[in-house]
Amino acid sequence: MRLIIFMIFSFAIVGCATVDFQPYEGNNNLYEGEGGTKIVVDGIDFWANGFPPRKYSIIGVVVSDASSGFGDEEIIRSSVAGEVKKQGGDAAVQVENKSYFAGIIGISQDIYKASRGRRIKFLIVKYIINR
Repeated sequence: MRLIIFMIFSFAIVGCATVDFQPYEGNNNLYEGEGGTKIVVDGIDFWANGFPPRKYSIIGVVVSDASSGFGDEEIIRSSVAGEVKKQGGDAAVQVENKSYFAGIIGISQDIYKASRGRRIKFLIVKYIINR
């Protein structure tokens, strides 16, 4: 019975991701990248291994956490895409991706499982269109 409850609890946690937005303030907030790898999630550009090859400004920083496991990065990207849209951004640039030890979960008597989490930090950016 404890195993069934644990499995239901595990699947419920895997489907959740927290998103913490912090606005960016700074002088000369205009940048232009050289390019990198890009995927599109829910209409939002996600850049990694570099920066967008166009002019942009930074709106803020988003830190997202989720349980580590199957689909964790997809869950995080989907949550971050919603925050990018909410803040009026065009893209998210990944600047950090870490997994961490989250604790020990008792599955049954004398059987335990290590729980891991994933934290990814993104810059939310707005593309600058030259006119």
